[in-house]
Formats: sequence, C-alpha cells, structure tokens
Amino acid sequence: MLKEQVRDLESLVDELAERAGLNRYEVAKIREDRAGRIPEECKQLVADGKVIQAVKVYRERTGAGLKDAKDAIDAYRNQF
Repeated sequence: MLKEQVRDLESLVDELAERAGLNRYEVAKIREDRAGRIPEECKQLVADGKVIQAVKVYRERTGAGLKDAKDAIDAYRNQF
C-alpha cells in the first residue's frame, strides 16, 4: 500500500513539475536540496535513541536509499 502511495505521489510530482515548466534536472535539483534536510520526526527519534527508526522514517519521507538515509542521519547525529 505504501509503495502504491509513493508511486501516486511521484506521478503527481512529475505532473506538477511539467505544468510548472520544470525539466527533470530541475526537479532532481529540488530533490537533492531537500534531501539535506532532516525531518522533525527523525530528529525526535534520534533524540530518543531510535536511530534505526529515524533512518526508516527518513527514507519514507525523502525517498532516499538506505545508504543515503543512514549517512544523513549519521551526519545529523555527529553535529552534537
């Protein structure tokens, strides 16, 4: 079910980008910029010591792969 929702949202993003006149490279740049942001839920999970759950939530929220999600959460953790 979640995978279907993700596909639907991806399709919606593609359509909205097309309507806005953005090409795939501009959309990729936007995604790249957003990937550097840590969702608040992930920050709270890290604070609670639930790092694996934070990685999982990061992947769900950003669409990042496992390695990228782990790297992002680890980088966030290393700020402290």
